[in-house]
Amino acid sequence: MRPGRVVIINDRSAEIGGASNLSCLAARMLREAGVPVTFFAGDEPAGTAEPETIHVNGKPLVEQGRLSALAGGLYNRNAYKILSGWIARHDRPSTIYHVHGWSKILSPSTFKALIPVRERVVLHAHDYFLACPNGGFINYPASSICTLDPMSLRCLTTQCDKRGYHQKAWRSTRHFLLQRFFALSSRPANIVLVHEQMRGFFKRAGVEDSRMVTIRNPVAPFLSSNTRPHIQRDFFFIGRLESEKGFEDAARAARLAGVPLHVIGEGAGRALLEERYPEVMLHGWCNRAQIADRLRQARCVIVSSRVPEPFGLAALEAVGSGIPVVLPSHALLAAELTEAGAAFTFPTGGIEALAAKLRRLAGDDDLVAEMSENARVCAPHFANTTQSWLSALLDLYADILDGAITARAPTQGRREGTGNQVFGAGGTKSETGADPNAFGHAASQSNDAG
Repeated sequence: MRPGRVVIINDRSAEIGGASNLSCLAARMLREAGVPVTFFAGDEPAGTAEPETIHVNGKPLVEQGRLSALAGGLYNRNAYKILSGWIARHDRPSTIYHVHGWSKILSPSTFKALIPVRERVVLHAHDYFLACPNGGFINYPASSICTLDPMSLRCLTTQCDKRGYHQKAWRSTRHFLLQRFFALSSRPANIVLVHEQMRGFFKRAGVEDSRMVTIRNPVAPFLSSNTRPHIQRDFFFIGRLESEKGFEDAARAARLAGVPLHVIGEGAGRALLEERYPEVMLHGWCNRAQIADRLRQARCVIVSSRVPEPFGLAALEAVGSGIPVVLPSHALLAAELTEAGAAFTFPTGGIEALAAKLRRLAGDDDLVAEMSENARVCAPHFANTTQSWLSALLDLYADILDGAITARAPTQGRREGTGNQVFGAGGTKSETGADPNAFGHAASQSNDAG
């Protein structure tokens, strides 16, 4: 069944990375496919905002005063009032509600508003905030992946937040409210994972997984042709300059390896790089065309994040461009990219190990040429195109609406749910017990982490 309308819900209505880019892309593509879209955004109107947008007129928590952010981040009353009012006036049995981002402005009150239409709500897990209070399954002070069960006693008493225990307590309270309004452990929800291996993290959090599906993100290479990384000498880091992204690990390793490093991205870490690593070339924030132009001089792209990234967008954009990648062994894409011969891995936080990989790549032109060719061949297998991504979303919406209709019908003849599926290119489905790399053979940088 085709949806009569899709309500896309996201903190921001402008394309500023991560979930915001994908929510805006979904809105455009659905409209082009003839599906009416209403965009429900937490922010204020901007020149680049989506058409037919409902704005809560809020500001990101980091731009608010302390008390306002403390209260509004836990429960945004205006978001609840506006969304619940819209649902009461406009909801139809064929309406789908697709939540992309809520942790920056909208708050758990969004989920309270969605309770009456729960069976037709899609939760897109661009990050881990649906499962983990700090959104990353990472102990920030220790710079290590967290092995604790979210919201367990040990979790609640462990200071894992990058801003201190007061922030950990606040985020735990926010997570409790999310679960209170929209329990994910006792009732199934329609959750979209962007990589199959996210399922294990969500199950560790006690999330009921019968209706989880995997739809990998759409990826377009930075460059379509004419890349010759084996004749280049420059190494690149692309991403936010925040500690969890490992930008300093890349800088330290490049210095040890004696290779030139270029950094594309902005953040609080820029001052540190300017002060401690003057040899690093800083390009700041760049648009897609500017990134492509700079990467023509790239020999390799370094991904050094200390977080188990759900989906390495920059890595796949580079690989699709024929540029080899070095990434942490815990990255969810690591095994498949190394098996394809397009990447090297190193232990998370292992500066010496990373430096050794960079030295090897710097000194072996034949190896880089071989990895470049492998990258071009394998890249289409690991991500969706925009069209196959749209098809997968429409297939998911159809399954949800069919299930909702069946649930309203008499019990006799009711079909089983459609969980535990992987949606690949063209929206085809297969049981997740199949080879995860098959992904139909098409499998934001999350700048929206809370």
